[in-house]
Amino acid sequence: MEESVEQLDMQEPVTTTEMEFYAVSQKKFLIMFLGTFGIYSIYWFYKHWSLYKESENEAMWPVMRSIFQVFFTHSLFSLFEMKYQIKTGEAPKSINHIATIFVVTAIIGNIGSNLSERGYGIPFTYYSLLIALPITCWCLYQAQSLANYASDDVEASSNNKLTSLNYIWLALGAVIWLLNIVGLFVVASGA
Repeated sequence: MEESVEQLDMQEPVTTTEMEFYAVSQKKFLIMFLGTFGIYSIYWFYKHWSLYKESENEAMWPVMRSIFQVFFTHSLFSLFEMKYQIKTGEAPKSINHIATIFVVTAIIGNIGSNLSERGYGIPFTYYSLLIALPITCWCLYQAQSLANYASDDVEASSNNKLTSLNYIWLALGAVIWLLNIVGLFVVASGA
């Protein structure tokens, strides 16, 4: 028994070839995020946490981490950095500050959205949601770039084409965009 334990200790560590994170091309990411008015972020967080859970055999609920993404953004971005460092041997440029920008902007956007739905602070609260969208998109775009490097799929060639399901989500996103454009005109006209 002792010999088998020693032999196991001397063996090289097992490395997983399975991708730990969700690879998506930067172009597809932008289309899906902006096309769905940011709703894609829920799926984006879910896919990252789900693949990480499977590859690392972690006990976690990816659905909850995607719904309550502001509480788990820093840990996910740190995992991207750690995986990049393991794969390349060098530390990446830290994206921790980008996680903070994402969290603060997402919270401000949600507060503004909730206040504008109740009629408070219009038009400024409504505009805060519109301003938050490109900022949160930029934050996740930067993180996705690092995740692609960490996943050994820099160009995300495994996920660079829109699928039929993506088009369905984009159609729903078009409705959301239309409603927001109408809402913007209503707010601007003071009706």
